[in-house]
Amino acid sequence: MISSIADSDGRVVFSKDADFVRSHLLRGTPARLLLVATGNIGNQELTALLLRVLPELNRLFETHVLIELSRKALVVRH
Repeated sequence: MISSIADSDGRVVFSKDADFVRSHLLRGTPARLLLVATGNIGNQELTALLLRVLPELNRLFETHVLIELSRKALVVRH
């Protein structure tokens, strides 16, 4: 449900759930996925991290469909 709504609206799914990665790789849905791989992180720290990398995420999602976010880096996955 989440994937189909995101795909129909042209949105990116943000998730820590590996099930979304499997679905993306096997079925191509969600079409665009940000895998949040930060480990345990508080909401304020996660918000600050996302705000810091948002311009780069926007740029990367123009040409890539699976990106992993850690506390230290953005990694494009294929």
